[in-house]
Amino acid sequence: MGRKYCVRFLVVLAIFSIIFSGELTAAEKTARPDYTNTISVARETIWKAISSGQGSGATIAVMDQGRIIYSEGIGVADRAQNRAVDRNTRFNIGSTSKMFAAVAVLLLVDEGKVALDEAVARYIPEFTMKDERYKKITVRMLFNHSSGLPGSTFYFGYKPDARMHQILLDTLKDAYLKHDPGAMSLYCNDGFTLAEMIVEKVSGKKYVDFLNQRIFTPLGMKNTSVSIGEINDPNSAEFYDAKTGKKYPLLVISVYGAGGMSSTAEDLCRFGDSLSSKGKRILSDASIKEILTPQPALFSGKLRGPQIMGQFGWEYSDIADYRKKGIQVLGKGGHATGYTTNLQVVPQEGIVIGFSISGDANGEAITRPILDALMKDRKLMEDRASGVQRPVGPQLVPPGLTRYAGYYVDASSAVKIAFNKQKNGFTITRLAAEGPDKQKPAASKSFIYNSGYFYGDEEGVTYYFTTVDGKSLLISRGEPKPFDVDMILYQKLEIMKTPARLHENMQGKIWLARDMPPYIQGSVMPASSSLYKELPGYVDLMGIKKIENANYAGIAATAFRDQTGISLFAKNGKTWIKWGGFLLSTADDIPKIKNSTTSIRIKEDNYNEWLKVEKGALLRFEKPAGGRLIVSTPDRALYDSIVDSGEMYAPAGSYIFCAGAAGDVFTIHAE
Repeated sequence: MGRKYCVRFLVVLAIFSIIFSGELTAAEKTARPDYTNTISVARETIWKAISSGQGSGATIAVMDQGRIIYSEGIGVADRAQNRAVDRNTRFNIGSTSKMFAAVAVLLLVDEGKVALDEAVARYIPEFTMKDERYKKITVRMLFNHSSGLPGSTFYFGYKPDARMHQILLDTLKDAYLKHDPGAMSLYCNDGFTLAEMIVEKVSGKKYVDFLNQRIFTPLGMKNTSVSIGEINDPNSAEFYDAKTGKKYPLLVISVYGAGGMSSTAEDLCRFGDSLSSKGKRILSDASIKEILTPQPALFSGKLRGPQIMGQFGWEYSDIADYRKKGIQVLGKGGHATGYTTNLQVVPQEGIVIGFSISGDANGEAITRPILDALMKDRKLMEDRASGVQRPVGPQLVPPGLTRYAGYYVDASSAVKIAFNKQKNGFTITRLAAEGPDKQKPAASKSFIYNSGYFYGDEEGVTYYFTTVDGKSLLISRGEPKPFDVDMILYQKLEIMKTPARLHENMQGKIWLARDMPPYIQGSVMPASSSLYKELPGYVDLMGIKKIENANYAGIAATAFRDQTGISLFAKNGKTWIKWGGFLLSTADDIPKIKNSTTSIRIKEDNYNEWLKVEKGALLRFEKPAGGRLIVSTPDRALYDSIVDSGEMYAPAGSYIFCAGAAGDVFTIHAE
């Protein structure tokens, strides 16, 4: 009886405690928002992305003033196991990893071991370039993307590769800058690999060990480490190709500073909160100010509207609608093939949103509505004004603008811009290459002029021409959505009076990769080079290059990310090309597959071997356990042994890529 009474008393006491606790929480909630709208918008937005094929599973966490107020896994992490995404599911976070590099370097700044305005070469003596301007690249320039470095010297894979630092250093020794250090902020992955190297050089520790000791452990980030393919965490999100449904191996990214980490949404919130006014700080006040303050390059402010990338690692450090209210918002996205991440931080309010999805999505477009809903729940912002605008009618183009007619280039192609006969707009037409791989030119896009801007068929996007630092540019505003910023769309090319020529005829030539590892992510396909009669002195091989001499073509698109020159050299009586950190050879005289059995062996040099399918045939393969075999045309991959098996049909003109170790033999049976 006494024991039962005691038990009942404890139960009543427990119930009383819960009720009392609830009353206190209710009292506290008089100053706290109701997050129902935030949660509803998050679920709706994420499910819309999943149901529209942008991904299989996602994770979302929202933090407000140090508390995780919402965290959820949505969708599936592994279809075969019917394993759902939960709060602890790991995703590769791609370039959101760059913020860890930013904080790591600032920790060393706090210790007086690194100075942001000191030359990078001081900390990495092995870092040299043909372009002597490299000596002026400072540590700060690595983080606001203004170093002028060519771009992205690495590859994703299905196993770790410890050579990435050396590959970058070897590549840069023969490279030139796109622009003067500090001139422009153009997205650059290689700068963050150099930052990773600085951390190792100065601290004397492996980069990931430094992150664990100085960032992840102090902030309680228990589910953050290297990429999911390297750690093989059983609770990782798998990647499925949206078009084929094929499941790919877990991705490994061996450039940790640029994009090689994995995490959960909750851990991203813990990291972001360390930069807020009330979060757990690991940086000094001076370094917090540094990471939250814009870091403009010399180009900044020379366009009509704001730009992105002029911050300390972030994509942006403010949003126009929020800036008007005196609220700073910082954002950093991440994209690694098959994974998309976005981190939003409102430091003065202690608000952080972490989001990842296993798919190719616009992370910013998913997190922005969630942020808007949260700010509305917090009564800090009202509904944003609708972006829908009434269509405008054409007006005559001012005479001074017609001088912008000519040939332009973006990161991958060349176009012609011509003003129409009515003088009320212009057209953009992609140039057509000549040669055996000639393609029909894309249909022209038309734009009309009205009140200082040009309008196309994309709602909410406007365009204008300008000249900055001697470069004629076509600028877009409002794309990619939902950024309200000005971005360079095209850069005008110089028409040379005495154009140079390469010693190799590049017209319609097919080039084959020769030093790709068998575990590289993605399908290795032939590349074609082209010349344009309208652009003497230029060559198109994975982007437009300006021919400098018989053996070298440099960067033509100097206002765009991920550009590199090409160097021609002779090897075994054939012309080879060094493109970035990789080697290419021509497809001339490679062995051909006929209706028979063909075997090919990887030689002692470990170079990739290629075969060409002369006539359409059914193919089946025998390959070594660690080998890789890919069948493709210059346009698309048809078969990849990393995900495919069995017979396949290869049309005439297909190419077969074989990668493996020296001595590996590949056998192809054709019928």
